[in-house]
Amino acid sequence: MRRFFSALVLALFAATAIAVPAQAHAELKSSNPASGATIDAPPKKVELTFSDVVSLPDGDAITISGPDGAKWPVSQAHAVDKTITAVVDGAPAHAGAHTVAWRAQADDGDVISGTFTFTVALTATSSSTAAPTSSVTMSAPVTNAPPSTTPASSGGVPAWVWIVVVLVVLVGAVLLVRRRKA
Repeated sequence: MRRFFSALVLALFAATAIAVPAQAHAELKSSNPASGATIDAPPKKVELTFSDVVSLPDGDAITISGPDGAKWPVSQAHAVDKTITAVVDGAPAHAGAHTVAWRAQADDGDVISGTFTFTVALTATSSSTAAPTSSVTMSAPVTNAPPSTTPASSGGVPAWVWIVVVLVVLVGAVLLVRRRKA
């Protein structure tokens, strides 16, 4: 019986020693505009680059609000591999700090989120101080459906769980065979 417990402890130790460590969630690595940057004019698009493959979550992936709380229209958001890109209309931009709130779905299915700020230093020739025009431009609706190039999340059981299950079954089978021989 002592051999059995020694073998069981050794097998469980081996299973945990070779277990695959839990993978960390994707995290925001860079953005355009960059966090903390000061830019002369409102950006035409926002680009977020992550450490791992991401897709668009349900709801808004990117929202931008100005110092007065006004939200910018965001359209054409899409995710490809590790990057989420969206077209933005900076018409409501005012000079000052603007906040980008982002959400992304990590490859494991969990939704990650965060915020960062950038500052717009509008000049006299920028669009917010120019004379208003009579034309109205409609933006395309934001789609949250991931493009076909984005891989689906696996959501499967981690490999170490299967290793432990196989080891438990093997130990059980060895015990059963030994009992039948005795």
